[in-house]
Amino acid sequence: METLEAKTRDMGVKAKRLRREGWVTGSVCGHELEHSLSIQVDMNEAKKFLQDHSVGSTVTLIIDGKKHSTLIKSIDREPGSAKLLDINFMQLVANEKVKAVAEIVFENEDMARGFLTSDIRQVEYKAFPRDLVGKIVVDVSKYKIGESLTVGDLDISKNKDIDVITPADVSVLHVLAHSKMKASELEELEEAEEGTDVTSTSKAS
Repeated sequence: METLEAKTRDMGVKAKRLRREGWVTGSVCGHELEHSLSIQVDMNEAKKFLQDHSVGSTVTLIIDGKKHSTLIKSIDREPGSAKLLDINFMQLVANEKVKAVAEIVFENEDMARGFLTSDIRQVEYKAFPRDLVGKIVVDVSKYKIGESLTVGDLDISKNKDIDVITPADVSVLHVLAHSKMKASELEELEEAEEGTDVTSTSKAS
C-alpha cells in the first residue's frame, strides 16, 4: 500500500486560503475513530499521487507521523476547471468488509477493432481490505466487432471473497462496427482478423 503524507488541518484557516497556499483539504472517517479527522495534503503531492490512483484506491495516510490504512472514498474537483479541491478517505478495519468501487480502465484503445460502447466505468463491490481492487484493466484490442463483456465476465465477479454489487449483466464493453464503414470493408476487416488469429495460433503451437 502506497503512502501519502498529510497533517491535521488548521480549522482556523478557510479552505479557499489553504488552497491558495498550495494545500488540498480532506477528511478521514471510520467508526473506530472518535470523530472524523480534518486534514490537509500538499497540492503537488496529491496531484502526483492521483496520477496513478483514484476513488477506490487504498493508501497509507501518514497524518502528523501516525499511519492510517485508508480507502479513497471521493475526490472533489472544481466544475469546469477540474481543479483539485478535496479528497475524502475511509479508515480500513482488517476484519470488516468495506463498500468500494473499482475503476474500469480501457487499455489499447487505439487498437480497438470498432466503435466502443460501455454502460459503466466503475464496478461497485464489498470486500475485506486485503481483497480490495483498485483498477480493472480491460485490453480492448482483444475484442472483435460484435463481441461484448459484462460485469459477470470480469475476474472480480469470479472472486469468492468479493461481493460484487453492480448487476452481472451490465455491459462493460461492446464493440460495434463504425457506422460509416461499408459492408465490404467490414468483411475485409473480419477476414483479416480471422487470418491474424490463425497465424497467432500457428505460432503458439
